[in-house]
Amino acid sequence: MADLAPPEQEEEEKEQLQNTPRAESPTAVIGSHNVARLLKDTDDDSNTEAEEITSYYHRASGAQTIFRHPRNDDDTINSTRSLYASEVVYIMIHGRRYCKDYFMPNDIKEQERLLMLNHVFLHVFDGRNTTVPLNDRMKILDVGCGTGEWAMAIAEEYPNSEVIGTDIAPIQSSAAPLNAFFELDDAEADGGWTYSDDDFDLVHFRYMKGAFLSWKDVYLQAYRVLKPGAYIEVVDFDDHKRIGRFFGPDSGVPRWLEALEKGTEKSGRSRGITHLEPECLTALGFVDVENHVYTIPIGLRPDDPKAQAIGIQFLSNILKGMEGICLRILTEQMGWSYSEIHAVLDEIGRATWEIATDAEAAGRIGFELEVKVTTGRKPG
Repeated sequence: MADLAPPEQEEEEKEQLQNTPRAESPTAVIGSHNVARLLKDTDDDSNTEAEEITSYYHRASGAQTIFRHPRNDDDTINSTRSLYASEVVYIMIHGRRYCKDYFMPNDIKEQERLLMLNHVFLHVFDGRNTTVPLNDRMKILDVGCGTGEWAMAIAEEYPNSEVIGTDIAPIQSSAAPLNAFFELDDAEADGGWTYSDDDFDLVHFRYMKGAFLSWKDVYLQAYRVLKPGAYIEVVDFDDHKRIGRFFGPDSGVPRWLEALEKGTEKSGRSRGITHLEPECLTALGFVDVENHVYTIPIGLRPDDPKAQAIGIQFLSNILKGMEGICLRILTEQMGWSYSEIHAVLDEIGRATWEIATDAEAAGRIGFELEVKVTTGRKPG
């Protein structure tokens, strides 16, 4: 089931994953071969969009990690643990690599999926990295930065700003702008964040649903380190009820979603969407709180080349990410076996594929996921 693994380099991990016996599930086959075929069958405009995303996805993957230097000589061990990647202990569960208590893997497979997802987000936001107003002399904190793509992009957009990305795993690229820095840090570590009060112009969270025991505690830390008048921005997917209604009660989808919900509640790190509600920020003192909703199409949209390209890539991303979303939760919290998980995933994957690749139905019934963006300011 779960085994502790010592810190490992990217190439060692690749070799380990290649040598790990794993059944090629029908869902995996759908996500690779059939998506490639789907791209070939679409029109030229859609292919151009899709090739741009795929090219980006492959260019950005596979770099080593860079860490920033200590902020000053008085930094504590807690604040400078970014220098000690060797301290990170990974957990292997059925061939997937995890860190600490976070339910999502951080291995090569997941890093590549996140790189693709980052580009999908860019298209959804019309090329913008953020929805809040910024200028080019700011200090920005990206909490749970993952592969560091957003932090690097915002650093390139604002070259005179300082951008710090934090994460519990050192999986960021070494090809980072000079004004982008990465630190190993746990946003829920005892003692709170080590940054000074009134330090940042923006604290950013994206795709962090299910990461924290207490969003309230994390938001309080964000409030403390923000300058008066500065912004918080939280970006996350809505729950799956929007697409869950397209699957019959006898399909594996309701059972899977219910098990995921129960499992995350048992773990203490709910994957709910309460943290996106404006009241969560206003109750802590934030002002000018707004919530905006965006949609990402899933599958074919032949009348809209851009939506079609994004829809196909997002379909691939969903299929590739299904195992990562549920594997640790369902094995550790719900007692599911690996074979039981993949039996359900295969069923869900095939059902998702059938709906998403029905060009008429997918667009007509609104087969898509919602992304919510909640922003607010610290008074001042």
